[in-house]
Amino acid sequence: MGIFDIFKRKETPNEERPAEYTRALEKYNEGNYQECLGALVGGFDTNVDYQPFYELAIKALNALGGEEEAQLFKNALNDFNSAESFKNLGVHFFQEGHYNLALPFFRKAVQLNPNDSDTVHDLAIVLARRFQIKEAITVLESFDPTTDFWNYWFWCKLKILAGETDGVESGLNQLTAILDQEPNQEAIRTPREKLEEVKESLKRFEAIENPRTDIQDWHFIQYGGVILDYFDETDDFVAGGRYVALWGGNETLKDVIFKLDKHLSNCSISIDRIYALEDRSSQIVGMAIAKHLGKSCETYSAGVDASNVMIVAANTSDFNPYSELSKIGSGQLTFALNHNWLYPASFSPDIVGFMSQTYSFPWDGGGIKINPETNETERTVPDEREPAKIAEEIHALPKSADYDDARLDFYIKHKELLKSIGNKANDTRFNFMIESPVPGAYFG
Repeated sequence: MGIFDIFKRKETPNEERPAEYTRALEKYNEGNYQECLGALVGGFDTNVDYQPFYELAIKALNALGGEEEAQLFKNALNDFNSAESFKNLGVHFFQEGHYNLALPFFRKAVQLNPNDSDTVHDLAIVLARRFQIKEAITVLESFDPTTDFWNYWFWCKLKILAGETDGVESGLNQLTAILDQEPNQEAIRTPREKLEEVKESLKRFEAIENPRTDIQDWHFIQYGGVILDYFDETDDFVAGGRYVALWGGNETLKDVIFKLDKHLSNCSISIDRIYALEDRSSQIVGMAIAKHLGKSCETYSAGVDASNVMIVAANTSDFNPYSELSKIGSGQLTFALNHNWLYPASFSPDIVGFMSQTYSFPWDGGGIKINPETNETERTVPDEREPAKIAEEIHALPKSADYDDARLDFYIKHKELLKSIGNKANDTRFNFMIESPVPGAYFG
């Protein structure tokens, strides 16, 4: 069959079409090709074997100029028994961060070739990044994870996240023994660091009796990190204490700074000065913190003396270019105001203000406020003043009426296992990865 013969097939009658296909076709016929593709995501998840989904995806992608992506769908459609074609689709969307779309294609690839260790591993990662930890473990165990270093390593990590640690310590010991036999230790530096990461997670898991399913416990277990602001009201508990969409206010930021000060005091942490990353938002946050703590604020750059300092970023992702900070310097802390919990990062900062899917800084505008004169809601406008002026205004704010720092006591109890200050934590800041046992509503 020729490539373009797929468009000559007789259409399925409307009453037999999946609802996702009908919606996608409507969007395509309206010329809304991007919305058409969005509607197909749920369709592939519901029935990855429904071939008209692929035909419509090809047409929409070609209309958008996405010929290379369209070719991936053509390859799968032309040989529906090829595990490799579905694996390539899964890998493509995995690399693009479209985990919901990668998932059905990896499932199909593993169904067609259950002996492909790499695809099994990728499927387990995607499941974990959609917070389906136990299913990810089941996938790994279907292949026998002990036969592959990275599958075994990931199995150990996921078993901790599932709260089922039987066999984890012995597994980590076996993996360590394998690395110990390697003649070129420099070549296995990354596997060695990843092993240390999971060993530390196991220590922190064992330090907490019956961890709660909330982000304070598990962010500590996974990264040795501190979260200053999160909610645990039952009615709003859609993400385990993490925020979904958050429109920032200067008052909220000042409360985070008060909590940061409290945490430093609780754990007897002293710093000499603040370094802020060079972007405008990091400068504002860094200056506001420095004013509150009575420290100087300078702009960070690679190569400066970063001992006994706090390095401040507006977002965790802002640290990504600074690979040197993956190693903890003497007396050094890293702080990010906002930590996006749906995107991996080069490392997890020692302290974060809060976790969100999307965050709007108060000075960027676009937020919502109540006009006290009209009592109507209106959009905020960007604040284009100099960073120092905005920081001074934040510094002048008092604590809010609902300020509460009681849960920071948790970190006093577990201080010795905290990154950068704990004597039982090593000197590496590990990559932040999405997988977590804390379920979260996903609106991306």
